[in-house]
Amino acid sequence: MKNICIVLFLLFTAASYAQITIKEDPAITRLMQSYELSNKEELMVRGWRIQIMTTNDRSQMEAGLLKFERRYPHISYKWEHNPPYYQVQIGAFEKKNDLEAYLIEFKQEFPSSIPVQDDIKKTEILEF
Repeated sequence: MKNICIVLFLLFTAASYAQITIKEDPAITRLMQSYELSNKEELMVRGWRIQIMTTNDRSQMEAGLLKFERRYPHISYKWEHNPPYYQVQIGAFEKKNDLEAYLIEFKQEFPSSIPVQDDIKKTEILEF
């Protein structure tokens, strides 16, 4: 029994020093390099923002922005005028799941907050 334990121990010890070599087809290597290069060149991704306000009244939008800036001075925003509406959006998230906790928080101050898709610069994607 003692000899069997020693043999098993030696086998497991030898197996832990084994190396695995993967030989990849050069065509696969070129394909992956091409994919990585095109991904680096792509500056925009389809992501998510939180739209905290939509109104057709510019003064109401400006008042909402002032309220937002006072409450969240560290968070950037953008606003757009898509006639007849003014839309205020914040954040830049890669996945919708990433914004859910923030959406709950912003809904307390801005009840009409909703997630919206947008084209976002990769450098803009953030985690609060």
